[in-house]
Amino acid sequence: MDSDKKVSTTRNTAIAILAFFVLLTCWSFGSSIGSGGDIDAHISSIWCAWGEKPGMCEGDTGSIATVPYMFQMCDGRPIDSFPGCDVVKSSAEMQQLRIMGPSHRSIYYKFMRLFASTNPNQSILIMRLVNSLIASLLLFGILKFTHGRTRIAAVSALTFTLVPVAIVRIPSINPHSWATLGVMTSWAFLHGFLVVPKTDVRKKFLLSFFLFSILLPATTRVDATTYVVFTSAVVLLHHFLVGRRISQNEVLGASGFAIAGIAIASVSDNVRSYLTLPTPTGYAFGQYLLFQIIHIPESLVEVFGYSIGQQGSGPGIVGIIGLSLFVLGLGYAMQNSNKQQLAIVFIILSFLNVVMFKGSVIVGSLIPLPGTYVLGLITFLLGMSIIASQSEQQFMSHRGNRRTTISLLSLTHALFLFTWMESYTKGSQIPGFFSRQTLGAFYKLSLSGGWWWNSWISANFVYLLGICCFPIFLVFAWRVVESDLVSTN
Repeated sequence: MDSDKKVSTTRNTAIAILAFFVLLTCWSFGSSIGSGGDIDAHISSIWCAWGEKPGMCEGDTGSIATVPYMFQMCDGRPIDSFPGCDVVKSSAEMQQLRIMGPSHRSIYYKFMRLFASTNPNQSILIMRLVNSLIASLLLFGILKFTHGRTRIAAVSALTFTLVPVAIVRIPSINPHSWATLGVMTSWAFLHGFLVVPKTDVRKKFLLSFFLFSILLPATTRVDATTYVVFTSAVVLLHHFLVGRRISQNEVLGASGFAIAGIAIASVSDNVRSYLTLPTPTGYAFGQYLLFQIIHIPESLVEVFGYSIGQQGSGPGIVGIIGLSLFVLGLGYAMQNSNKQQLAIVFIILSFLNVVMFKGSVIVGSLIPLPGTYVLGLITFLLGMSIIASQSEQQFMSHRGNRRTTISLLSLTHALFLFTWMESYTKGSQIPGFFSRQTLGAFYKLSLSGGWWWNSWISANFVYLLGICCFPIFLVFAWRVVESDLVSTN
């Protein structure tokens, strides 16, 4: 019987990982190379990461560089994401784009340069697939090597925070991809490493995955590296509070991690400047602080696509469903909460607010930063709440809740993927969803009007494959987790 269960778990894991990779591949195909914030600067930084080379990177001034022709620019932004100009076909082989300053060119750009060529479309698609593969590898580590409450928490946290922002960001070639992945997953590998018995062979694998996951933010962004240090510290604190002891090896590991962090902070001007808390200019501190406290919650929920329109329009269905499910999951985890769990949650929420406040001060804005900058911490909030929960029953312990959640998230994913793809296939920001054919009994997706990727694969095929893979991924991922659940039918 145990052998049959092991085979079944292995099969479910393989199907979940494959479906997840294909899903991210569909998102990789789903938009043109000009999609994403500041993409022109990221692209040029990749192409120039190894220095100047004819036909690849020329005239790098530290603010502008000449690279292979990527896309038409419109008012300083790629026309794909800002369709405010007439489309002009260009035969130019090279173009000038913004580039990150030398101090902001992380190891991420040097790694991605491996896949850069004079064919931008092909190169960027390969880079997106590489990021999709990295994400799938991390999911494999969670499903295969974590167990019990750790695996329940990790899969729950990912389930409720993937749509809509994370699933766009993960395959993108923005450094946020690696940074977000590391913050979303590293805490689970660390907790799994701490709770697994010393003689268990999984301990070495969990440590390896933890080190790999923290390297992702460490090689991309200072803020994300700070988040990983924080999440690791909270996991260690919880482990100490629960077990009242930490082994000598764990102390040595934590000390080494802390020493490395201090060493990096002491030699890096970027890290030192980030760790300081400047005061806002142009506003009274009390007024500025009060405004931030009021509006930070509005920004945080943008992680779920829940945003308030500037003309007073309310959030869309994607945001309403996403936020509602997250609140339900968090509410279940907080049942029968004790002082330790409340303290852990309070610490995480406090850190979230400090990070958001500091970010607004740094950019000199009265309006809080988009909540998407702390996406990984929102995932950690739910995951750590479940780990510290005093209740055996979690929201996803109920089979009916799992089915309802997967169905609702599959709906919001389908709506959001369509809106995203239509925006980059037709240059329209308004979703059309379905258009009637001449014969009233037949319908076709409005995506059939065109596609950025000129190949035999149609946009409709990519869309339909993506919306099918999403529920398959969740269903089989939760089948792997079912053995850890105290189930209620």
